[in-house]
Amino acid sequence: MPRRILFVGPSLPDAAELARGSDIEVLPPVAAGDLPRLSVAAGDAVGIVDGYFHQVGTVRHKEILALLGEGVRVLGAASMGALRAAELDVFGMEGIGRIYADYRDGRLEADDEVTLLHSTPEEDYRPLSEPLVCMRATFSQAVAAGVCDSETAACLVAVLACWPFGRRSYDGLAAAGREAGIDPKLAREIGQYCVAHRLDPKRSDAILLLDALRHERPTPLDPPTVNRTSFLYLWQTAALGLEIGDSPHQGHLGALRACQLFAADYPEFHRTVIFRALAAKCVEECGTEPAIEDAAVAQIALQHGEHRGLYRLPADPERLRSLAAQWLTSAEQDILTPSEGLLVFLVRSFRVSPGLTWEELPLRQLREKPLWEDARRLVQLAWEVNDRVFGEGQERDVNDLSHEKILDLFAERWGVVRAELELAALDRGLESLDSLVMAGRAFYLLARYNPDLVRLTVEAADAPAASRLRAEF
Repeated sequence: MPRRILFVGPSLPDAAELARGSDIEVLPPVAAGDLPRLSVAAGDAVGIVDGYFHQVGTVRHKEILALLGEGVRVLGAASMGALRAAELDVFGMEGIGRIYADYRDGRLEADDEVTLLHSTPEEDYRPLSEPLVCMRATFSQAVAAGVCDSETAACLVAVLACWPFGRRSYDGLAAAGREAGIDPKLAREIGQYCVAHRLDPKRSDAILLLDALRHERPTPLDPPTVNRTSFLYLWQTAALGLEIGDSPHQGHLGALRACQLFAADYPEFHRTVIFRALAAKCVEECGTEPAIEDAAVAQIALQHGEHRGLYRLPADPERLRSLAAQWLTSAEQDILTPSEGLLVFLVRSFRVSPGLTWEELPLRQLREKPLWEDARRLVQLAWEVNDRVFGEGQERDVNDLSHEKILDLFAERWGVVRAELELAALDRGLESLDSLVMAGRAFYLLARYNPDLVRLTVEAADAPAASRLRAEF
């Protein structure tokens, strides 16, 4: 059954009660990083009403686009949801209600129209100020009831719009009236009317969204194509609890680099990871029957390449000659069958998008393996050595290490000639010689002078314990 999720808070504090008896999951206001943490897929629906913006980061447009690109239905109304829907409806986000329409059509422009101060969730988001969009609606009703004229209402709105959102309330109408030059008695009468006849269009729109979540979208829209930028990639991996930074000695990325560089069986592990990822895509996108055995998984991955228009099967050696020249070594071209060559091509060319690899795929699996703590220890040892050699006061640092020496070290370590070193790096998930240099720079001194120490095996159950690793330098 499709999942239905609603991010809501002060606009509809009783949402959980209203959703009782349905399959709608009610979550607190959305913040940056919340959407990538959701386990959702095509056909699921996510409704956004409220969102944080001051205490923590605001939900990012790209995070919403990423869900839309996966075929997830995303709806917005009332508050943060209305703002994002007005900005992203052209990409398929569904805007609901009057407030969304006012932002979409330009009748509302300022973000703080829907903003308010409120108490904690434990106190049911008790409002500590009044959203200006609600005050506008109530003033219009006061005009219709003959409490004041439209000019007076407009003057009050103009003053309140200049106030910080946390100061806006009906208790403050006397001060707003003085600032607007309105008779104090009239200001008090308006305030009394507004308290007794308060309108809440945010709540009304939130209820509309809740009702919309209960029903399937009549005509599914084609999901937009969303580029997975480096920023989106970092947000998504952070949401998965993966510490990926820009340096080879930061968090989980450093340990991954150690595995890529020093695990003898890493190419085999990497190959399996890629085939499983491609096969899963083929099952999801092409309707292929899933498989369990590795050989069958590899064949599904091979079929997916044909489905994506990369080549035709059965593989024709003549058609693949130029492809083989770019992606295979001379020895591989001589001994591999066309299908085997295509499998090598799939591994070496695998990318999410140009310049961006799926590092969370191996990371998820490596963190569960015995070598993971040894890899983290290698990172620590490498930087202990680097700090001793390139410590404070030294004119050089690790970035000054010779590129050629780093490349020579790994060509020797991996048993390949320099001309084929880049292909060997691709087999380990490193996308270029520059990537190899960046990854290897931090480990060069440790590996150069302690070659037996930096040995890892992905699948070994009796790998050396991290506590026994010592650097002799």
